[in-house]
Amino acid sequence: AFGKRLGKYDQVDQLFRHRRATVSLGYIGLYEVATVFYGPNWEHNPEAKQFTIDIIKDMKARVEDWSDQYDYHFSIYSTPSESLTDRFCRLDTEKFGQVPDITDKEYYTNSFHYDVRKNPTPFEKLDFEKVYPEAGASGGFIHYCEYPVLQQNPKALEAVWDYAYDRVGYLGTNTPIDRCYKCDFEGDFTPTERGFTCPNCGNSDPKTVDVVK
Repeated sequence: AFGKRLGKYDQVDQLFRHRRATVSLGYIGLYEVATVFYGPNWEHNPEAKQFTIDIIKDMKARVEDWSDQYDYHFSIYSTPSESLTDRFCRLDTEKFGQVPDITDKEYYTNSFHYDVRKNPTPFEKLDFEKVYPEAGASGGFIHYCEYPVLQQNPKALEAVWDYAYDRVGYLGTNTPIDRCYKCDFEGDFTPTERGFTCPNCGNSDPKTVDVVK
């Protein structure tokens, strides 16, 4: 792919210089950082919003410096890291205990996303998040909107997609697609202590249900 053949003892690293390799710096917890400084309802505070934007701009400036220093292409990746949002919060809870609105909710918020506890409308969420990729997301980003079962109202999804079209660059749509093969129910299963249960017939047998969350 590089048009070069290395000798037996040559280092592979020489092929990746001159920015022919990329290194992405991901981040989570921006929402929680602002909560520490401005309180749990900071999203409507212009000063707090600018504070979070400045953090991303600073990270972007740092990775650009690294690109010049190391000759790789460093970039900011607005991470959709579901496993780390849980793991890092658990590790911090072990170290710092239950911190209100930070660790007590048992997760950190992905990249620049709106805290899901606030239950914003898709339009509010997109309006809140749309400025962040411009501040620094050269390694990639995604916006998510979650919905209830909308099989009978596809126009609602279309309304959000139309709204997002000229506001954000990449939008994911999450809707319940669980299915019970005993009664043919399709929609959102009920969460229980033992897993997910079909709300129509009570089936929870993993052999006869398909649950996607």
